[in-house]
Amino acid sequence: MTFKIGAAAGLALATGAAVVALAVPPAQAAQTGTRTAAAGCGGSLVDRKVARYQGRPIAELVVYYQRGKNCAMLNHLGVTRGKKLRTSVFLAACKETSPARVCHYHGKPAAQDGRYAYYAGPVRKAAGDRCVHAAGDIYFHGKRHLETSPAASHCR
Repeated sequence: MTFKIGAAAGLALATGAAVVALAVPPAQAAQTGTRTAAAGCGGSLVDRKVARYQGRPIAELVVYYQRGKNCAMLNHLGVTRGKKLRTSVFLAACKETSPARVCHYHGKPAAQDGRYAYYAGPVRKAAGDRCVHAAGDIYFHGKRHLETSPAASHCR
């Protein structure tokens, strides 16, 4: 399911902010199997959205939570796995403390954007008792496939 509640604008910001907040990706060449929480993000899985192309899964946005810290990744699935494609992931703490249709950023979002064969991220953000907003996209067959969590969600 794709949510379009201002997420495209947030992700566009993330792509521009990625130059500032770029994290060094783990070595991807040796990776086998699906990226797991233990390998990238720790804690409990709180959200998972799947991007599809012609009905088949091509990527998943996953968000984890552990002791006041959030983590997000966009994993390649199926036919995109192992192919270097433009892939992005974005995670922001919101000023909101309960779910809302908007997310007013609290501090700088964490983002990663580049050409990856297996995943973008992990990106991490401490949010305390605030909500977070996550988004991710992958370019496949000339089209941008976007997945997001609702604007201000996963409030702790």
